[in-house]
Amino acid sequence: MDLRQLRNLVLVARYSSFGVAAERLNVTQPALSKSIRSLEDSLGVRLLDRGPWGVRPTEYGQRLIEYGELVLSLTDEARTEIDAMRGATRGRLRIGAITTAMRDIVPTAIKRFLLAQPEVDVSLNEELSAALYSALLNGAIDIAVMTRPKEISEEIEFLNLLDIPVDIVADRDHELVKLPRVTLADLTPYRWVIPARPEPDRLALEALFANAQLPRPLAICETTSSTFQISMISGSKWLSYLTRTSVYVQGPDAQFVALKLDSKTWTRNIGLAYRRRSVLRPVVMAFVKELEALCRAQMESSRKG
Repeated sequence: MDLRQLRNLVLVARYSSFGVAAERLNVTQPALSKSIRSLEDSLGVRLLDRGPWGVRPTEYGQRLIEYGELVLSLTDEARTEIDAMRGATRGRLRIGAITTAMRDIVPTAIKRFLLAQPEVDVSLNEELSAALYSALLNGAIDIAVMTRPKEISEEIEFLNLLDIPVDIVADRDHELVKLPRVTLADLTPYRWVIPARPEPDRLALEALFANAQLPRPLAICETTSSTFQISMISGSKWLSYLTRTSVYVQGPDAQFVALKLDSKTWTRNIGLAYRRRSVLRPVVMAFVKELEALCRAQMESSRKG
């Protein structure tokens, strides 16, 4: 087994296609197929199932892919660190973030970062916190801007950045918007458009109702897409939640309204997570410092305001 074979396997699985993977790797499809067969022969197991649906990893293949992504990520980190030691400024930075962070702090931090280090290749992925945490552990991304998980691996460093209040929201024409005060009991007849468990905000919402000895909210639809969430609650009787800083609940023409609850909701803690080993990579730490400085400035501005 060598790095080339691992990279080939990871790319074929990622695109579910030998043809697409061969194009990305700049090799012929027969050569790529031969590389995968050679790897399967050396391990004595089938790694990929091939069929009319495309290509899917077997149980053995999925496990090897998880290790392969981590090995390839560490290889890239090593190459970047050697470049930094030589004085080179190029490198690669893979960032994942939740929607809340993608609207403001992440784009602003990346702009500042790239002004100082224009030769660094930056890629962005938007996901829920649970998916970002998994991607961080298996080496698919270098940094995750996410809500704090309940349990954190010893491999992961987590830095608190911002605490943002969360509001229960409804369409601006919803009947609950007209009420001067809304209790949690008033919300129980309605269905919700929310992420699946164990997303931290979903758990916080359920804890809110559990502490009030009320049935937990029932989802009409579970989604990982904020765009889909917004479209679903627009013009409907369904409920959801958004951060208080969301553009959808600000201003007289806002699409949604934060309900006037008679009890507090919860605060979304947004932080920065990265693998402890990544502290060796100057490109990672440069972005960490940029994001920390930006969030400190925002908090100081909020206190003064």
